[in-house]
Amino acid sequence: MLQVIMLIALLCAGAIGYMLLWLVMAACTREDLILLNTDGPKSFLGQPLLFPAKLAHARRFPDIERYNYWYDYFVVGIPVGLRGRIGNLLSIDNLPAHESHREKCWFTIDPAYYLDRGSGDLCLREKLDIFLESLDEDPRSFPYAYLISTPRFLWWQKSAISYWYLYSSSRELTAMIMEINNSFFEKRNVFFRISGDIGLGMNTPPPTETVCLATMKEMSERQAVRFVSSAPTSKIYKGTWTKRIFASPFEKMEGVFTNTFVDPLPSEPNPRGTLQSTLTSVSAEGRVKVNSRLSSWSKPVNPISASWRDVTHIILRWTHVGAISSPRIIKEALRIRFRGMMEYHKRPEVRPGSIPRNQTVVERALERVFREYLSHITSRCQYPVTVVYAPPRSLHFNRLTFQSPVPPTSSPRTEVTVQPLTPRFYTRIAQYRDVREAFPAMAKSHPTSADHLSCFLWVSDMSALDHLLTATAPAIPELKSAFTRDDPQRPLRLTISKGVIAWLRGSNNETFMDSFCYWSQSQQMQREYQKAVIHHLLANKLPVESQAAVMLCYISLTTVVVYLLLHLLAAFVQSWRLGSVLTNSRYLVTPSVGALVYGGWAMLTKYVGKYYLNPFAWGDGL
Repeated sequence: MLQVIMLIALLCAGAIGYMLLWLVMAACTREDLILLNTDGPKSFLGQPLLFPAKLAHARRFPDIERYNYWYDYFVVGIPVGLRGRIGNLLSIDNLPAHESHREKCWFTIDPAYYLDRGSGDLCLREKLDIFLESLDEDPRSFPYAYLISTPRFLWWQKSAISYWYLYSSSRELTAMIMEINNSFFEKRNVFFRISGDIGLGMNTPPPTETVCLATMKEMSERQAVRFVSSAPTSKIYKGTWTKRIFASPFEKMEGVFTNTFVDPLPSEPNPRGTLQSTLTSVSAEGRVKVNSRLSSWSKPVNPISASWRDVTHIILRWTHVGAISSPRIIKEALRIRFRGMMEYHKRPEVRPGSIPRNQTVVERALERVFREYLSHITSRCQYPVTVVYAPPRSLHFNRLTFQSPVPPTSSPRTEVTVQPLTPRFYTRIAQYRDVREAFPAMAKSHPTSADHLSCFLWVSDMSALDHLLTATAPAIPELKSAFTRDDPQRPLRLTISKGVIAWLRGSNNETFMDSFCYWSQSQQMQREYQKAVIHHLLANKLPVESQAAVMLCYISLTTVVVYLLLHLLAAFVQSWRLGSVLTNSRYLVTPSVGALVYGGWAMLTKYVGKYYLNPFAWGDGL
């Protein structure tokens, strides 16, 4: 036991020492601007800024549950298009995997986090242009953009709202993109045009310009970089957009959001504050329900010109704010829930156009089989048809197109789009015996108290899909017959795992995806599929459906087994006196230490990064 305590203390001391060293590097090293792209623009609208702020919430309706609370909030503003880093303090629009260890920064604006998740090596400007084009907007209409968001610290980033301020060529604020991230790790990117308040117009002051010398990465030369202020024509701007994301368990998906805010980049500071944004939830009847207000505490800090004392103060005072914002929200939500004055709504599935949570290992394995199934039935279709498969946008790859081998004649190909809206679709559809029953059931609305349109699947033409499924229904029996002739022992190798799945389901009937995988896929694919199905069925046996909890139980069980095996091994070594060194307990690694090392390694390789650490996020498959 003493060895375990010493090991834990050593790890904690090492982590604290590393953090202190990193803090000194971030605060005390020279805060030079180091550019990543040598051929990029050298003139930007706005400068990198650190905003100490607060976020306040106030409920106005219903009258029986009015409340007000606020908490500290820390955000960073960067001009979109600027790529590089400011010393070891702030990494801007650079993929962390491309940074060496000495280039790591205290705060990070990771482009993979914003708009569509992932997207390979695209920078923020490229992702912004792609998003605008998907909405049939011309990116050239918004040559300038400024992003305000919560930065990432270590592995932690939770930005409830990220603000994209879009400016015209005349440097006037004309549109906004708001990235809404709810507590269920879902996202909705909302674009809307804005208008200035007619009664609060202002004369556009002359622009201010700041020039700094920046170092090019891996080059000794320095170049001048210009930062220009905006040209606002109004003191306050307004915009409205329809609510299509489940933002709170106490709010239905209905009504609209209205947003009022100030331009954060004027040459003359706004009397209302540098950063001011108010988001108001309005019901379908026009009643104001909730106000959320983000406002800066004080003048923002420019990390390029700030002294090391200012930077140190920012780090010590505001680093922890992002990490504790979620516990504060959870505390307030639990307080409201236990008072029982507000109806608590179960999370609905995301609407088309929203980005669902990231898929789990189980859902990723089942998605591969489902994708192969769509390809298979299309390849066996005897009439011209095109199936467009649009996976959930959190899966990080584009639409796939499958075409039947029959060329079109006088009429064009029939086209049908199959778009799963949520990763939960793959675990649900894998449980249906009849494929012609599965697709309509998944596309049918599953109303919840929060959203009467909630469903798992969107299909562009259900009749065309049903025709395709009917025409290819004999495909699986034919495959089964062929494999039985070629390899009569093949089904025997699946008996044990199939028996476990049948026992967990309480039925010996195979589902259509079982049959397809067993008789058409490789043995490796079958093992991955069966492992995923067993994992999902075990999660269904828990009070709260949680794949994360199943994996934690598995890691705990195997750690106990490792401890018992090491204990037996130690007893065997000592009983047979295999060497004086081995029998000396001072040199022997105890079973407790060995099991602890194994459990930590298993957590790092099998859990961290694959499942959500927050237990409040568990349920509905997570």
